[in-house]
Amino acid sequence: MSHRYPDLRASRGGMDRQFSLLSRLNRMVCLILGMTVVGGCQYKMPTALDSPWLPRQEVWAIAPLANESGVSHVDRLGVTDSLVLETASINGIDVLPLNRTLEVMLALDIGLDGIPTTSEYEQICGVLGADAILVGTIMAYNPYQPLRLGSSIQLLRPQGRNARVVMDPRSLTMAVGEEASRLPGPVSRPPAPVQASGIYDAENHGVLIAMEAYSEGRSTQNLARSDLGLYRLDMDDYAEFVFHQLLRRLLEEAGLNRSAGTAVALAGS
Repeated sequence: MSHRYPDLRASRGGMDRQFSLLSRLNRMVCLILGMTVVGGCQYKMPTALDSPWLPRQEVWAIAPLANESGVSHVDRLGVTDSLVLETASINGIDVLPLNRTLEVMLALDIGLDGIPTTSEYEQICGVLGADAILVGTIMAYNPYQPLRLGSSIQLLRPQGRNARVVMDPRSLTMAVGEEASRLPGPVSRPPAPVQASGIYDAENHGVLIAMEAYSEGRSTQNLARSDLGLYRLDMDDYAEFVFHQLLRRLLEEAGLNRSAGTAVALAGS
């Protein structure tokens, strides 16, 4: 029976190796989980903007920004692209491609160099089938250090025949058997123009603080404090930061207008 002992020792050795392997695997899993938890604590989610019209999803068009900065060489479409990108990140807002807006403007014989009238903007919005159109101007522009960008933006909603109509939800709660002729028809959106404007200079300490908050969750380094930071060198990304600030103010004003309109409607009912 002595020949059985080597088999027993080999079996015990195999079990020891299995336990050792499992132990190493457990340590690796714990290490990965620990790194994930620690890494998750280091990074923050980027600041997001929410539409005051949620849960309804809105569709916006964006017109090319007009140049009123006094600087002759301004990349208007490049700055407008930054506005499109930042607007598209708003929760509850779908943005139409800028090229579609440009195509409609050319088809309607609306010049791209001047500033269209309010009726022309509403016509563009109606053709595109959008809920609203975001328009504006470039008030200040300096693509060199220190960066400087100013803009004024306004949200227009088409009225009259250009308006995108919605059905009054209260019309769906009528009693069964009531005459169909009494059913209320579509109602157009009430006018609610909102706007925001501002000039942002990268040398301003308040702007630097806002840049620091905006960069959290959008980069692995503190861009606002770095001399080589993305938002200190790239005008396109700096423009996204500026439009984030302006859109936040515009949405806040829209929310206040919406609340005030609801209060007036309730008071009159």
